[in-house]
Amino acid sequence: MRRFTVILIILFTASLSIAYAQAEKPDSILLEEIDSILAHYEEMERTHKVENVIKSYNERQLEREMKFSSDGALHLVRGLLLLWTDHNFITRDAYFEKKSNSFKWTDYAVGGIPLAANYVLKAAGVESRSKLERMLSANAMALGLSFGVSEVLKVSVHEGRPDQKDSNSFPSAHASFAFVSASILSREYGYISPWITIGSYTTAAGTELLRIKHNKHWMNDLYMGAGIGVMSTNLAYFLTDKIFGADAINSPELRKRDVERLIKFNDRASGFTFVSGTEIGDRTIRFDDARIKSGAAFSAGADVTWFATPHIAAEFMTRVVDVQAKVFDTPNPFSGGHLDLYHFDLGAKISSPYALGKRFATRVFAGVRMMDGDQFTDGHTTYTIPDETRFELGASLTYECLDSKNYAWGFNIDYYHTFSHYMKNRYSLASTWKILF
Repeated sequence: MRRFTVILIILFTASLSIAYAQAEKPDSILLEEIDSILAHYEEMERTHKVENVIKSYNERQLEREMKFSSDGALHLVRGLLLLWTDHNFITRDAYFEKKSNSFKWTDYAVGGIPLAANYVLKAAGVESRSKLERMLSANAMALGLSFGVSEVLKVSVHEGRPDQKDSNSFPSAHASFAFVSASILSREYGYISPWITIGSYTTAAGTELLRIKHNKHWMNDLYMGAGIGVMSTNLAYFLTDKIFGADAINSPELRKRDVERLIKFNDRASGFTFVSGTEIGDRTIRFDDARIKSGAAFSAGADVTWFATPHIAAEFMTRVVDVQAKVFDTPNPFSGGHLDLYHFDLGAKISSPYALGKRFATRVFAGVRMMDGDQFTDGHTTYTIPDETRFELGASLTYECLDSKNYAWGFNIDYYHTFSHYMKNRYSLASTWKILF
């Protein structure tokens, strides 16, 4: 009613002024000028609505930036579950090779790359999400929380390391530091490019793989450390924002490319996906007088997805899997070992958006699994698992959700059937981060 009244007043005023100023003009010219005034008014109304939408979006993004995020909780749940389910495997006597202690500092250096990049960008004058006082306070608090919680748990749990050097295996302080480092870079500069976030978490996953390869940790240690790192960072930023408030944040703003990305994701979500998770399933390899059993395995890889239609896509999938293994059913402890699996598969996916920015999908795939075997010995008897390459088939369920930080996140549940005598039925649960093409 108010808008109708305003329009009537404008029309009446415009008519009087035009009639008074240009009484000589024909009626058609007067009508054209009235139409012009109305068109201008409608354009102003549309502009006002758009401005309100953008303002509302920016305010919600700022509120989201200041809220506590629980996106590291899944890592903690995985770590606690594996601490329970892999208890018998972890406590079984086996002697893994002791590596040089210099790897300890090399692994810290790899994990610290994102943190170093964060301060290089800040020093170079690249605008971060935080002003300096927020960044310094939150980062110091995150590092303090992560190392404090990790050390308290190490002293409390007393879990032995694979190389039996000490009983400070759970959780991994290296993984905790690496994920603090990755989370900080993602929070501060992930808005610039999704490759910054993907790169930072790829480096953190690389640190996890190094700790396994250097025989310093079990899988549960790494997941727990990663969860502590992410949650410590989220809590540190949340508490810092309670102190400094919104004035210490360079507020997020809606960009044209954000809207285009949403449209693209709901139409054809082609892209590159980084994958990191756990592979489990058949864990036992039987010999006549012994069994070789594995723990939960570390898995990482990448998918390349191309949508031919809005719902049908082709995918190329790669995975690298590290499987820790021990000999059971023998009186003497044997050496521990690693079985390295490499999956290379081509798949077909059916994917559909069920809400704005959310997709569910199923896929089937086929390819090969290559395995690097290992030998296990007690000094007298040796059990050998040979290298092999075998054909495999599989199927998956996937979920993806478009994130405000330039990428889509989600998870995969994969089943692998390999035509082999060794661990032929395997399952993978993995987190995903996708960059759209």
